[in-house]
Amino acid sequence: MPSQRGRELVNTATGEVHELWEPEEGGGQRRTYNLGGRHGQFSFERVLAMLDGDSGITGDAFRVFWYCGIATYQSGGATAKEAAKHLKLTPQATRRIAKELSENKLLLVADVVGRTIKYKASPHIVSSLSGAEQSEEAAAYHLPTLPGRRTGAKRRA
Repeated sequence: MPSQRGRELVNTATGEVHELWEPEEGGGQRRTYNLGGRHGQFSFERVLAMLDGDSGITGDAFRVFWYCGIATYQSGGATAKEAAKHLKLTPQATRRIAKELSENKLLLVADVVGRTIKYKASPHIVSSLSGAEQSEEAAAYHLPTLPGRRTGAKRRA
């Protein structure tokens, strides 16, 4: 077994120290640092805008969005009932939140079976696709808007 040496990497943004172990010189191939599970990417700018105080998005709405974003990777999206069960919200509140988020194109309708609607995250915000695939999918959808910053048509009373 080849001897190994440690090397520290410091994340300058958080100050976290990560230690990597590599074989000594001439000890064979470098170890790959594969992380388990699927990986995705998100628009830092758009997520920060969603977290802004005047965005019109509540904490529960952000949680529903993020749950559907994660479910987009795992199963192509989530229903309001699935999100409600995991987030410990009522199904009615989750359906209302998901409907509002989809009106603003933050969530997209992935599938409809009878009265059950499956939502997925907008590819403008969250994606697990390659750059070319993400660009192609995002081009098919309008840019999302934030509920507190509506442009265009006003809501009907």
